[in-house]
Order: sequence, then C-alpha cells, then structure tokens
Amino acid sequence: MIRANYNKYWIKFSHYYTKFLVGFFFSNVKYIGQYEEKELPILLISNHFSFYDGFIQILLNLQVFKRRFNFMMLENELSKNMVLTKIGASSISKGKRSSLESLEYAVELLQDKENLFLFFPQGRIKSIYTREFTFEKGLLSHILKNMKTDYQLVFNVNLIDYGTKLRPEISAYYETQTINTDTNADDVEREFNNFAKECFTKQGVR
Repeated sequence: MIRANYNKYWIKFSHYYTKFLVGFFFSNVKYIGQYEEKELPILLISNHFSFYDGFIQILLNLQVFKRRFNFMMLENELSKNMVLTKIGASSISKGKRSSLESLEYAVELLQDKENLFLFFPQGRIKSIYTREFTFEKGLLSHILKNMKTDYQLVFNVNLIDYGTKLRPEISAYYETQTINTDTNADDVEREFNNFAKECFTKQGVR
C-alpha cells in the first residue's frame, strides 16, 4: 500500500487551491451543524456525489475541525498522482491481500488526535439525488472492531442549491455521533441515513 507522506508546503498550497476552486465555481459555502472540540481524532463519513467532494471536506475541516486531513484512494489511481500523498492521501487495493495493511493503517491514523480521516462509505460517486445510502462496510467494520482508543465519529452531508444564482451554494451539514463498543457498521449506516433525511428536509428537498 501507499502511505501518506505529508508535506507542509503542499498542504498549504492545497488549502489555497481549494479556496480558489470552490470560490470560483460556487457562490457560497454554509456550514450547518454543531461540534464540540474534545481533542480526539475524527472519523468523517460523507456522501460522495461529485468531483468537488474532497475539496468541500477540506474546507469543512479548515473551518470547523482543524485537523490533519487524511483520505484513502484506490491504489491504481493514487499511483498516477503521487503528489496527493503529500496532502494526506493513502491507498487501498480492494480484494487484494494488501488491503488488510490499508485497513490497519486507517486504524493507526485514528490513534492520533491530530488526524481527521475522511471516509466515503458509498465507495464511488453516486447521484446527489440519492436518498438511501448503502455502505461498503469493510473499512468501517474494521475500524469499529479494532479501535482501542477514543475518537469522534462525525456525519457530513453536502447539498447544493442554485436558487436564482448563476453559481450554486453549498450547504455542508455535519453532526457528531455517539458511539460505543457495541456500535457496528449497520448501526452507523442506519443513523447516517436518518441524518441525511434530516438534511434533505432542512434543504427543502422532498
């Protein structure tokens, strides 16, 4: 597997680039939610509907959580774009023996209170109109079963609205979840779907 290879200059550049990119294509980003700082690592579970998703989560992290950003990509994709390791990317090869090393690495990242680990449970981009989220549970189940230290689980649903504007507005909804040693991946999937329904209602989507 390929591990993250953080570089502070590339991370700073990614922040500037993200602000420029999102600012150019979107009119505004609204952050809607509540978060209590507990100085714990964060597992961020989000919907995945567009090319812009990772950038939106980078901004959410800068605005709210202020952690070192981490995310996982398919190894054949990351190997073509190794510069992404410098801003927190690591790899996984689904169905291969090396995937276990990737699962262990995700757990390792969540031992460090400086880290935020972004997880797209759908596994691939789905329509923003998706109402029922079905998780690929392998990575999530491994984390839930093998974490020995405390961490925070945060749900994030991002929705866009054009209204009367030329450029759409992003609403970034987030909510901290309560977990315990009995929490499993099915529980998380069910609660994420409940949270998503609340977000759609607040957004005025039926």
